Amino acid sequence: MCDQNDARNTELFYVGIEIQCNISGLSVDSDRVLSYVGDGYDIVMTPITTPEYRSKVTELIEQADYNKFPYVAPPNLTEVSFAPNTASMQHIYGISSNWLELDSADDRVASISAQVLHNEVSYAAFCGLGYVIVPGPRRRTNVAQYSQAINSVLNAIPYVNICIHLPMTEEHRDENEEVQSTDLSIWEIWNSIRTLCDYPSRLSISLQVPVKLPAQNILARWFAEPVSVLIISAKIFLRNSKGYPVLSKAHQYFLFKFLKQKPYTILQDVKESIELRSSQSSEPEIEESAFLIYIRHLHKVLPPPSAMERFGQGYQDLLQNPLQPLADNLESGTYEVFERDPVKYMKYEKAIERALADKHKKGQTVILAIAGAGRGPLVTRALKASEEVNVPVYIYAVEKNPNAYTYLLQRKSYEWQSNVEVIYSDMRSWQPDSKVDIVISELLGSFGDNELSPECLDGVEHVLKDDGVMIPQSYSAYLVPACSPKLHMSIKAQNKEEAANTAYVVMLQAVDLLSTDIKKAWSFSHPSPDNDAERVSSTRLTRPSNIHNTRHAKLRFDVSHRGVMHGFAGYFESVLYRDIELSTKPDTMGEKSKDMVSWFPIWFPLQSPIFVPDSSEIEISIWRKTDDSKVWYEWSVETFLVVPLLNELVSTRTSESSSVSNPSIARRRIRLETTVLHNFSGKHSYMRL
Repeated sequence: MCDQNDARNTELFYVGIEIQCNISGLSVDSDRVLSYVGDGYDIVMTPITTPEYRSKVTELIEQADYNKFPYVAPPNLTEVSFAPNTASMQHIYGISSNWLELDSADDRVASISAQVLHNEVSYAAFCGLGYVIVPGPRRRTNVAQYSQAINSVLNAIPYVNICIHLPMTEEHRDENEEVQSTDLSIWEIWNSIRTLCDYPSRLSISLQVPVKLPAQNILARWFAEPVSVLIISAKIFLRNSKGYPVLSKAHQYFLFKFLKQKPYTILQDVKESIELRSSQSSEPEIEESAFLIYIRHLHKVLPPPSAMERFGQGYQDLLQNPLQPLADNLESGTYEVFERDPVKYMKYEKAIERALADKHKKGQTVILAIAGAGRGPLVTRALKASEEVNVPVYIYAVEKNPNAYTYLLQRKSYEWQSNVEVIYSDMRSWQPDSKVDIVISELLGSFGDNELSPECLDGVEHVLKDDGVMIPQSYSAYLVPACSPKLHMSIKAQNKEEAANTAYVVMLQAVDLLSTDIKKAWSFSHPSPDNDAERVSSTRLTRPSNIHNTRHAKLRFDVSHRGVMHGFAGYFESVLYRDIELSTKPDTMGEKSKDMVSWFPIWFPLQSPIFVPDSSEIEISIWRKTDDSKVWYEWSVETFLVVPLLNELVSTRTSESSSVSNPSIARRRIRLETTVLHNFSGKHSYMRL
């Protein structure tokens, strides 16, 4: 059997090297590229054109009338670095010229730069290159001009992916610039570019790894963005005790995290770094391959994936429609996937043990009903719990899926004792011969109630004894605003109105939570407190109306750092019985149900992204609605800028102990933006009763 570490080490991680071309054309020939591939590199990143092409363009500018926009011809044979070759093109990433000024305030310079970019990308496309790296804007004051040039190339030349080369933060800040610089200024530039280009799928980031990594919130923001290339200069490497290049611990952890996204890692300045080190040290000169060997070593020592990462491999950031087990009959394979979660079923078993111990009376059998038995995992766990606490049980296994019912009969014949009775029925219309002590179900969805657990358990309460209990006893839905360009692009690519009005189950990975608080929206308890006096034994539902299962929440979130909200993530917590709980919330899952894998979060998208400034607030309104034939969610978002009132601000300056951020200081909320009401009346998505 393959060891997990071995399996992890066989994952494909691509490493490349940046090389420069000579003044003459075709210096990066097939043999040179393939020699790097033979040395262990996957990619060779090189300029598309030579310095000779720049000289020609410069001469053209100098000779042309200043009032005219000269035409820039495509490069000729002596002005390109490589020629088409089937064997080597798959290993080349092109770099557009770093002397271009696409964002120049001089329209003439901007026009010439845009023509050169078009010519270079066009030639790269002709050669069959898949990626072209384009240097980012030179200034922050004309990003629209830069974006227009990028968008023109994307629309004119299909199939080539454009990667904007950006640093993580500004290396040199000019306090005199009209746009104030912050740690997120570069991210803001990127956000402006992709917004102006309307989130094209072929536009991504080539991110330069700095000598000193920025704060964690900056790293988290870049992790949520479409970074397809990481460029690591050899100059940021340290030397270990043997003189070999290594990365700092901080850079190692950074790389481990980003490798989950499988970007291409490109080594830069390798020769220059070796020459510099040789001139500054008497130690033996290291080989160029030492940097590549070290990066490959990091691939082999990656931290092992979590249980959720192993379970969800291949499903990261993949939109999936939630299951509708009440309306649909699930396939055996679907049941089997969820039965692989030992943590969830161990928690259920412990909860059943506690409930059996509480309900047991000497000489009596405790009657259990497994509502929605599926393929029988809870039946098996209930039997184990019975043995563990030495309490005799009689179990009704109730299932409406005819195929699962057949499978349950088979399991009863071969595995279970006579104290298990398999019932083919919708739990809501089931009429047992006797009332039951404990009703057990696993109908929880990613948002707690999104698979209609409230409606199902309402419908089965009529079989419960007056002092009976239900597992789970309660569950609560939680949510938090988040930034996820990848999910937004996936929804946008569907080009359907309902796509942005549907909640999805997603294993979130490239996501940045915009608030540190994950807040409760609502809760459900079972038996339902308002059902006690009204148990019905003959109707399909416990009430003629489902209005008691509607909910509404309006939640306010503080946002410290600016960002873009693309939607909000939903989680749940559940009390199975007494102190035995389940959680999918990132901040409590480790404590309450570590390594549980049965549920991915739920994602509520926004039709249009919302920019959220520093020191602002997000208000999310969400409704759980019903018309007695279906249940659906509606949601909307409002954003506010929060500023202290001027007179209060002045007064606080007289006191050393006071602060503008003190919550006691009067503040004014300025409304910034309001979204449409998503999925009104369940027009686009709903759960069928």
